[in-house]
Amino acid sequence: MEDKLKVIFIEDDPNLGLIIVLALQSKGYEVCYANTLSGIQDMIEKDRPDILLLDLEVGNQNVLDQLPFIRSKHPSLPILIASSHNEGEEITRCYEAGANHYTKKPYDIQEIDFLIRRFCKKTDTISNIISIGDYQLELSTHQLFYKQELLKVLSPKDFKLLYQLSEPLNQPVSREKLFQEIWEGKEAHDSLNNSISRLRKLLERDTTLSIDAVKGVGYILQKKTYSPHRN
Repeated sequence: MEDKLKVIFIEDDPNLGLIIVLALQSKGYEVCYANTLSGIQDMIEKDRPDILLLDLEVGNQNVLDQLPFIRSKHPSLPILIASSHNEGEEITRCYEAGANHYTKKPYDIQEIDFLIRRFCKKTDTISNIISIGDYQLELSTHQLFYKQELLKVLSPKDFKLLYQLSEPLNQPVSREKLFQEIWEGKEAHDSLNNSISRLRKLLERDTTLSIDAVKGVGYILQKKTYSPHRN
């Protein structure tokens, strides 16, 4: 029998916490619940979880104060942050501190279930980084490197867009899929176009790469087998 995935879940509202605990248990997870961040280091050491699900603000504490230390001690432990905040700066801070994913409250148990299973898949040690031509994209931190040089920590939407276009390369991705996966089904044409422009600029150092529009479909991230000659 396959062992249950173990989740440490921190939520300061005990009534909401109980609802989510029961929902996670119904999905087959073992849940270790607390309504305070105090002692979270001891919980991790004692319970050896497969993943953390943490409320961003717990009482008068902010989980971002704990995250760098947790990440330094447990570099491969997946961390999901939940919050009602939707400011881009706050979301970026979560990723920079070491979160694997930021999800908006109220909790959507179907989404949480999907995220837990996604981040707890048994993978090899190099799967956290994918190569895109001369670039490397680190999935856990959203950092984009060019030949090992850090270029930028991508915003959540730019990261998701680049990931969708690169998995795999040389295959078109429809606008409908991008809207569904990144903009929650909203037809955010201007936002998509702006993200495409930013990624094109970031990827211009590798002349074998290009993001091209596919008429009537969407976009394709292509890698040519040679660098184009420039006069």
